[in-house]
Amino acid sequence: MTVTTPASTPASTPPEIEHATLQLYQLYDVAFGINLERAETLLKTPKSRVRPVVTRGGSIEIPHLPLEIHLGERALDLAGIPLTAHIHLRIYDLGILAFRMMIHLPDGVSWDNAAALLGAVQSYPPDVLENFRQQRDAFVTLLQPAMERPYASSERGEDYAILLIERLGPGAAAAQFARDPLILRTALGERRPLSASAAQLATSFSYYEDDLIVLTWGAAVVVEPDATAREDVALLLEFANAQLLAFRSYDAEVERDLARVARRVARSRRPRWTVLVSSGRFLREIHGLIADITDTSARVENALKVTEDVYWNRVYAAALTVLKVEVWRTGIAETVAVLRETAALLRDEAQEVLAISLEVLVIVLIAIELVVALLGLH
Repeated sequence: MTVTTPASTPASTPPEIEHATLQLYQLYDVAFGINLERAETLLKTPKSRVRPVVTRGGSIEIPHLPLEIHLGERALDLAGIPLTAHIHLRIYDLGILAFRMMIHLPDGVSWDNAAALLGAVQSYPPDVLENFRQQRDAFVTLLQPAMERPYASSERGEDYAILLIERLGPGAAAAQFARDPLILRTALGERRPLSASAAQLATSFSYYEDDLIVLTWGAAVVVEPDATAREDVALLLEFANAQLLAFRSYDAEVERDLARVARRVARSRRPRWTVLVSSGRFLREIHGLIADITDTSARVENALKVTEDVYWNRVYAAALTVLKVEVWRTGIAETVAVLRETAALLRDEAQEVLAISLEVLVIVLIAIELVVALLGLH
């Protein structure tokens, strides 16, 4: 396996594309979770469970494999090229609906046309977006009974594109073009020549001489002759985007909870004796929130388990890095730290009030004993 970052121009150019598919992804986070068994009974169309990763080590485990449904096909126009898209849906137990348009490109499509197509989907055309939204709305309604804590709005989404090249023409092996600016330009959807520093925007992998993966933030170029390996890499990149969306959505939920807690902490000061009553209830609420955030983060993390450090695990880890998933993970961890500090401050305040109350009580008891003693003397 090789891992490289494009940096210089090779002596030759990549072979022509003989057969390729453009896959457009649109993921929506619609609920805290979806019961896949219940969802299976609600779906009337033919469906199946996605098979696990099996090639090149197969050391990635997905405890709850998503449901997959084929939703038919539709005609569309991208970059002036009339195309046909096959639409698929994967339903994740994380509460995510992952729609995918599989667009078979004309045989012999040029690299320039491939770059133009990826450039055209940097922001999806209105008709593509509208199709995804219509499908989303229909399935949100259909799957409502299977949803756990459905969100009021399902507008938050994540998109990604993969140029999946099944076969290249005669020429040098694909792995030799990990540093090729033409492939990088295609992955970024750019028509103009790129600067040398733009090479840092992509990460490349190869396992055999005839395969290549080039990852960028918004799209990937994958050269893979093995059909099973193509399914594996597409699933892993989709799953990385699903985890990104899950963390993004939950970070927004956590931020709202933190803002609500902050408003209550910043409330006007109350008489000391009321602090003991309110702090206990508020502390239980904060500890419950911390437990919920921790459990949910672990649930998203464990949705995919890495058991060995082999090829697909490296690819998946690189995808998470390129997509900046760690930024959202860190944000949630920082929120938990703030909540823990808030709980500690409230606990200290309650203990201080309790200590003062006990001191006052002791003084009052001593005063009562003195008064009783004086009355006894009289």
